[in-house]
Amino acid sequence: MALSQIIVTSRYLKSGTQKSKNKRRNYTKYIATRETVEVREQNTINRNNNATKNQKQLLNDLLLDFPEAKRYLEYEDYTANPTVENASELISMIIERNADVIGNRQNFVGYMAMRPGVQKRGSHGLFNEKDKPIILDRAANEIANHKGNVWSHVVSLRREDAVRLGYDNSEVWRELVKRHISDIAKAQRIPLCNLKWYAAFHDTTHHPHIHLLVYSTNPKQGFLTTKGIDNPV
Repeated sequence: MALSQIIVTSRYLKSGTQKSKNKRRNYTKYIATRETVEVREQNTINRNNNATKNQKQLLNDLLLDFPEAKRYLEYEDYTANPTVENASELISMIIERNADVIGNRQNFVGYMAMRPGVQKRGSHGLFNEKDKPIILDRAANEIANHKGNVWSHVVSLRREDAVRLGYDNSEVWRELVKRHISDIAKAQRIPLCNLKWYAAFHDTTHHPHIHLLVYSTNPKQGFLTTKGIDNPV
């Protein structure tokens, strides 16, 4: 049986200045509201056609700015079959995985919770370990104003692997995070009693994925090395 391929990216959202707070706030909203790139163009162009000139130019620029995107499943699909649809998927994922650079914490949380494709749990898609509803604006402001670093992780699977393994809905991802939260805390060097997290599942066409935000109530805590990212939980 072929092994499933999983792609994980991790970064942190800095704290400090008012500019940093605004960036976190916008990032939170961004992940809740951003629309898929090139949707309008796909409505008028056959998605199986070769990628457009504009798509290729945009991808060249994005790959220069974010060379790590060459590790993405979407990049693998695009290089194997450079269609309009695959180019659009790659463009969308580069922007999504680097939304913290483009926006800020608050917009990012909002984007996580509200973007097209998110599996909503009530009025938005944001969830954590608690069963009571999350007030999106309150969570976005909490993350925006946190004085320490907030870590942003994205975990992505191919559609066929997500369906085969059952990771094609938010509840399964929520239970997975809850089951391994002590391992996540250890990897991030945050005492479990201080760790807070929010997540959202995005059920995109080709590569369903989860956004996970992690931070400590103690702003001096939290650290993640490459070894910590590579170690499976």
